[in-house]
This record gives sequence, C-alpha cells and structure tokens, in this order.
Amino acid sequence: MKRLLVLSVLLSGASALAQPEGLPEIELERLTLNPSASGSLLLGTGELLQRGGYRLSLTGHYENDPLVLFEDGLRVGSVVKHRVTGHLSGAYGLTRWLELSAQVPLVLVQRGDDLTARQVGRPAEGPALGTPYVGLRLALLSQRDDGDAVDLAVGVNAGLPVGNADALARESSLRTVPSIMVGRSFGLLRAALDAGVALRPRTIFSNDANVRDEVGDELRLGAALATTGEGLRGEVNVIAYIPFRREGNSVEALAGARLPLTESLEAYALAGVGFDNAPGTPTFRGLLGVAFGHTPPKCVAGGDHTPEECPDLDDDNDGVLNRADACPKEGGKVDAQGCPIQDADGDGVLDSDDRCPSVAGDAVLQGCPDTDKDGIEDAADTCPSVFGLAAFQGCPDTDKDGLQDSQDKCPTEAGPADRQGCPPRDADKDGILDEQDACPNEAGIPELKGCPAKDADNDTVADHLDNCPNEAGPVDNQGCPAQQKQQVVIKTGRIELKDTVYFDTAKATIQRRSFKLLDQVAKILIEHPELEKVSIEGHTDSQGKPAENLKLSQRRAESVRSYLIKKGVAAERLEAKGFGQERPIADNKTAKGRAANRRVEFLTTQREGAQQ
Repeated sequence: MKRLLVLSVLLSGASALAQPEGLPEIELERLTLNPSASGSLLLGTGELLQRGGYRLSLTGHYENDPLVLFEDGLRVGSVVKHRVTGHLSGAYGLTRWLELSAQVPLVLVQRGDDLTARQVGRPAEGPALGTPYVGLRLALLSQRDDGDAVDLAVGVNAGLPVGNADALARESSLRTVPSIMVGRSFGLLRAALDAGVALRPRTIFSNDANVRDEVGDELRLGAALATTGEGLRGEVNVIAYIPFRREGNSVEALAGARLPLTESLEAYALAGVGFDNAPGTPTFRGLLGVAFGHTPPKCVAGGDHTPEECPDLDDDNDGVLNRADACPKEGGKVDAQGCPIQDADGDGVLDSDDRCPSVAGDAVLQGCPDTDKDGIEDAADTCPSVFGLAAFQGCPDTDKDGLQDSQDKCPTEAGPADRQGCPPRDADKDGILDEQDACPNEAGIPELKGCPAKDADNDTVADHLDNCPNEAGPVDNQGCPAQQKQQVVIKTGRIELKDTVYFDTAKATIQRRSFKLLDQVAKILIEHPELEKVSIEGHTDSQGKPAENLKLSQRRAESVRSYLIKKGVAAERLEAKGFGQERPIADNKTAKGRAANRRVEFLTTQREGAQQ
C-alpha cells in the first residue's frame, strides 16, 4: 500500500504551485458516497429513489496513511497520516427514472509527519472545504417497477473545483465520473456492478517514466453485494481504480452494516482496507453515519405497489377498482363493437361467475382449471399435472396402500405404513426378513443373522461352533482332534465352560489349574473374530457381605480379562462386569450349590453379518 512520491520530484514541483512547499494541487480523496444509498452506501446499483423520495445523511470518515512519502523505495514518512472528514449528502427522486444528488465533504482534522527538513510542506490541518459533488442518474431498466430482469442506470458525478487547495482538497479544474450501474435482487441478496471513468486534471510529479507518480484519468470499477429486508442489513463493496497512464493502482474493500432506528432514521457504519500504491488509497478507512429519509406512500397513482396492496386504486384505468378487478394490470377488454367481453377466457363460464376469468377452466369448478381432471382445481392441487386423491391434496397413491407416492418408498407395491409402504421381503426364504438378513440372497440360520453355516474342515461341526474350524475332529470334542481335549463349548450368545475358573480364597488371583481352561477360551476368541464383544461376568456365593462380594466379583472378572489380553485377545473386545451374589444358579445353603455359584461366565455378541 505504498504511495510513490519521489522526494526530488516533490521539491522540483514546489515553485510552480501556489501550495504548501512541495505539495501539488490535487483532491486527495478518492471515495465518494452513494447519496441515495439504494442497495449500497458507496456504489450505484442501478436502483433509484422513488418519485418524491429523498434521503439526507451525515457521515464521519477516518483515513489512515492516505499519502506516504517514499525515497528510493524506502518509506520516509506520512505526508498525511490521519484524516477525518465530515460528509453532508442528499438525494431526491425527481421522477421514478431520474434522481438528483449532492455531497459536500469538510476536512475536519488532518495530521502528518513533519517533513520540512526534506523541504516537503505540510497540508492545512483543517477544517477545510473538500470537493463538492453533484450527481444525476437516469434509470433505463427497473426490476422493481417494470419487472425487468435487472436494474440498469447511467449517471454522472461532477466534482466542483471549489475546495481548499492547502488541505489537498481541490482539483485545478472540474472532475467528472460518468458511469453505468447494473444490479439485481435475488431474494434476500442484491448484487451490483458500477463501472465508470474518473476524468480528473492530470498532475505529474516528475518526468521519470520509471516512477508511477502521475494522477490523472482512470477506470473506476466497483462491485457490491448486500442483504435486503426491513431490519439489520449488511453489505460488502470492492472498488478498483485502474490508471490510463503512470499512476499506481488502487483497490479498496469495505464492509458495512445498516440499522433502521425509526421508520425514517437509519444508522450505518463501514470499514475496510486499501491495497496498492496510488495517492489517496489509505491503509484503513472507517465511516460512521446517520441518515434521514422519506419514501412516498405506495398507494398513489404510479406508486411502487401491487394491486393487492392498494385495493382502492384503479391501476389499469379501466374504471374498476383493484379490489373488484379480476385483471387489475390488464385493463378492460372489449369486442369489435366496443362491448365488454362477457367470457374473457372462452371457457363457457361468464366472467361474473368465473373465479378464474383469465384462465380457461371447468364449469364444475366455477371456471378454474383442473389440468389432471381429478376434480381438484389446480390452485388447490399439490400435484396438478398427475391424477390424484382429495385425501392427498390431489397427489396419487398408485398402489392403494394409504401412502401417497411421494412418501412411499415402494409406490407401485402395496405395503404397511410402518415399512414406509414396502411389502415384507425374504428373498432367500430363510424366515429372516431382508432388512434383518446379513446374507439376504443366501438362506441361513438366525444365529448367523441369516447367513448359511459353513464347515471348512468337513468334520460335521459348523465353523461358528467349531473350536478348531481348520482341523477336523469329533463332534463330542467340539470339532477338535481327540488328543486336544476341549473344556470349552461355543453356544449361541455365550461360551460354556466344562470346568470352573478357580481363584485363591477371597482373592482375585487365578489359580494355575485354570490356566489351560482360559488358554482354550483365548484360542477360541482368536479363532472366532466374529464374536465381536465378550462380556466376562464374575459371580460369588452368598458367604460374606454383599458389598464385598460385589467388589470381589468385579476384580475376578477383571483378572480374567487381563489374562485373555495377555494371551492375544484384543482389549476392545472384552468387558468385565461383577455381579457378586445377585445371580445365583444354585442353592447357597449347600456346599455344592455355593461352589456352583462361584463362577465366571462368558456372554458373546456376534459382529453384524458375521459368518463362518
């Protein structure tokens, strides 16, 4: 964001100008406001004030470093470091296609570094009159008033050379900005482009063609995006100046907000940053203001309204008030003899009885159309082009299952509502519905969620129940070779132990004699990854205090879990839970019953779709 003013250049130009030593006669300020604020506070959007509408605003404006001195590419100091300006502006809608505006800036405070040692003068510190502007805009297209695709306008702003030259706030002659503006509203957003040419006196600070130190004619391009509506609104503006000669480029981006305080009063604020190196491009600028405006009432002839909003007017001048006019924008229609047409849409229903007099319809519907002939007029028919039922506002239920097609996942097959209109299906005929069947195209068994049982080693023991699925063995040894005596049986939902897991009395220490049993459990779990979750449950007899028994059972279950993890079972598959004496399976009054109750159980959950 460098403003390139070369020291030697400034000095050489000092004697030729009636200015503070070393400063040219220019209007430093680049930014102008949009006095009507139609669509944007800064840029024209193609939209004009309504006829008789006006807006007056007072804006405070701060700029940081709009003019910086560089020597040999190095920053020397700020000729203008801080600038505060007040803007009084106004706009008036002379007609709905012609708008007049004016804005008068007043430099209130201006400060910069003391560069007199380098023979660079200091601009006046204020207050000082800036360059006043008068503007004229002409609307060519109007989205709001005429239903055009966009708003399009042309205009010109003229800056009068009557400001204060000592404050860098005056051009040596007239400054003009002819422009063309186009905008369009999209619901709650409005987008616009403002393109023009800034025609200003040419000021050259040196004859060095390698230095971008000229101020003169330039192309001005602006884009705006703003929200619409009645409450708080926001906007973003980007403005670029592209010189025709040696002047540096200038780009600024500003965002702002507008808040209605009353029906006629509005507060607003803008802030943004500048980029590149042209004089008058600040590193930062902020604006804060308040505006008073008036919008003419809608219900006047030619006003901005719809016929429905103003029922007591006659917008089409056919002698019939809007409230009673079936065609309030078309005017009265007459035949060749000048007599009123009695059936304008030719549907056989007289206009006096026709609820839809401009569209041909059915007599049974008082002249309103029913495109799909389902007895429901199009205006009340949710599906006007498809024959439907009154119960569904004219939408169809093809399979007659009580669900309209748009809510029916199987619109051509009848099915209950709890299945979203689809019939129950069991493609493989295994008694398990497809949505619950992990193998819907293969007949299977419930314990494998509908998948078929397999026997990889052909020993007649299904893989999901086979302790040794890859080694053949007898059925009574759980499918393992006879020399590998099995103490563990895979059951549906659990692993059954033929022996007991023994612990030291009143402790959670597993006795060595149970290691072989638990090793088999670990081997089975590793061989059968489809047993995704295993709950290890610890239980005790009724001897001792219940609370202590509960803690003891939990510790024992966790000891078994730790043992299995050490044997290679993934920790996330195992859960330990102690139940103490809460779930006996035998009578605690006998030694045999108590021994049975002191146990560890393994409950299993298969992975969805698992099979062997």
